[in-house]
Amino acid sequence: MKVALLYFSDFWNKLDIGAILLFAAGLSCRLIPGLLYPGRVILSLDFIMFCLRLMHIFTVSKTLGPKIIIVKRMMKDVFFFLFLLAVWVVSFGVAKQAILIHNESRVDWIFRGVIYQSYLTIFGQMPAYIDGVNFSLDQCSPNGTDPYKPKCPESDAIRHEPAFPEWLTVILLCLYLLFTNILLLNLLIAMFNYTFQQVQEHTDQIWKFQRHDLIEEYHGRPPAPPPFILLSHLHLFIKRVVLKIPAKRHKQLKTKLEKNEEAALLSWEIYLKENYLQNQQYQQKQRPEQQIQDIRDKVSTVVDLLERESLKQSGLVEQRLASLEEQMAQTSRALHWIVKALRDSGFGSEEGFPTLAPQKASLGRDREPDGGHKAEDAGDTHHVNARHLLYPNSHVTRFPVPNEKVPWETDFLIYDPPFYTDDRKDKGLVDPVGNALEPLAGITYNAVDGPIDRRSFHGVYAVQDGLPLNPMGRTGLRGRGSLSCFGPNHTLQPVITRWRRNQDGAICRKSIKKMLEVLVVKHPVSESWALPGGSREPGEILPRKLKQVLRREFWSPFQNLLIQGTEVYKGYVDDPRNTDNAWIETVAISIHFPDQSDMDLKRLNSHLHTCDPGMSVQWQVVDKRIPLYANHKTILQKVAALFGAFY
Repeated sequence: MKVALLYFSDFWNKLDIGAILLFAAGLSCRLIPGLLYPGRVILSLDFIMFCLRLMHIFTVSKTLGPKIIIVKRMMKDVFFFLFLLAVWVVSFGVAKQAILIHNESRVDWIFRGVIYQSYLTIFGQMPAYIDGVNFSLDQCSPNGTDPYKPKCPESDAIRHEPAFPEWLTVILLCLYLLFTNILLLNLLIAMFNYTFQQVQEHTDQIWKFQRHDLIEEYHGRPPAPPPFILLSHLHLFIKRVVLKIPAKRHKQLKTKLEKNEEAALLSWEIYLKENYLQNQQYQQKQRPEQQIQDIRDKVSTVVDLLERESLKQSGLVEQRLASLEEQMAQTSRALHWIVKALRDSGFGSEEGFPTLAPQKASLGRDREPDGGHKAEDAGDTHHVNARHLLYPNSHVTRFPVPNEKVPWETDFLIYDPPFYTDDRKDKGLVDPVGNALEPLAGITYNAVDGPIDRRSFHGVYAVQDGLPLNPMGRTGLRGRGSLSCFGPNHTLQPVITRWRRNQDGAICRKSIKKMLEVLVVKHPVSESWALPGGSREPGEILPRKLKQVLRREFWSPFQNLLIQGTEVYKGYVDDPRNTDNAWIETVAISIHFPDQSDMDLKRLNSHLHTCDPGMSVQWQVVDKRIPLYANHKTILQKVAALFGAFY
């Protein structure tokens, strides 16, 4: 039963059975003399079915095979389309027949007038009496008694003219042709086009499935084609019934493959998968929406770069203005002294003689973390980056502070800086927000305040009105800004270096000095590289940024490397985020790998990774032109001097 149901589930098998039954019926009629003509009619219809059966052979063709599927689906479209068409055909046919013909009693001519003539009108065969122009009594039967002529329409027997309303039948005909020829037929064409497009997109897949089904079908059939297949069936009948030869199990197609065949199939599938994915990606990129998205992303990137460049230029202009203000102040003092000396009618005394400060070259060279000069150098130690007018990542503007007004010891009566405290997302260990003193009363400065160390590397700092004062002087902004804590914010900057080597393993040199490479990271929102350091969680040794580029299993070994490292700097950092009440102090530790075969170096390289897809980590050649954060450049210069390397 299951085999029969499986056999009849195929459309072509149903067509085979129908064609064979019709052939048997037609052949039987041909053998009876009285049924010779009906037999010929049946066989002619059977010939059509056998011709349609030949279409199944075309499935082996890659070009014609999918077209058979298109024809089958279009037949379904036509089937549903006929329901819409029947409404218009019947409505127009009934109305036309009722208006033109009176009491037609012949059923066959009623069908002709209602259905047949209305259907032919779609293809251009207009009814003869629809407008009364071709009206003739010779071409119709007045009483409907002639079986070969249609009944005459309503007419005036005396004047021999049509009596039906011609204007009404013409209007009905025009409306009928408008909706059927233009609306419905174009709808059918659109349905055919949609079906064609759907199948055409998957032509290759349809052909492969059809070929597989055809091969599987003929694999289980006798090899001889009709009509010689009767010999195969006769041979099979003799073997099973006459000779009693038991049936052998028919060898089916393989359902399991050998290992080498399965490996080849998997390789082929992987190849096809890659081709398919590449085609999908290419089509996705060619879509107008995706191209617009790519252009938008590129424009956004260019706008961001231009904004950052404008911020850089504004920072340089601010530095130049600060230097110009300083020079003007010094010039004013010198002129004041000259005027006073001339007024006293003498050459003046050495007491109070002003010294003109040389113009700063901070625009052309890198600043030290303590404000632009080495700690051991004598001279001006005022921070500069901490006095940029625009505070980073905000719309806050600092109060302008000239160099001579930076120290707290100098009176600055008009000094009225704004108060700014950023509302950080990490609420863990962050001091309260706002300028109210009550929430800040519980903070203990110049000591270890719970998990936070508020002691400064520069000794005891002053506390005024419940807020600590920056030991390096005024910055033009009160509050803690975007930093975590009031007072010193301690950071750690590990400087991880190795010797730069050529392909032969020899250390590269420049200007006789050896060249270093340093491990740096870059965030997606930044244009400059930076050392993998920063703030630390309470009780932790490794900074957060370093944990983002190191795998967890290497954290403990790296802590040992930090303990064995060399401290190259410890103190205040001139950072744009500093304020009057919060500032950054750092400890820079050098970790150097002199040997390229060092196991710790290999383990470090193998454990480097980035949690953020936009973050980058790599080894950079140590050079003063390296695009590195300015304060980090100064630390790197100290490390290069420590090893006598090129910078």
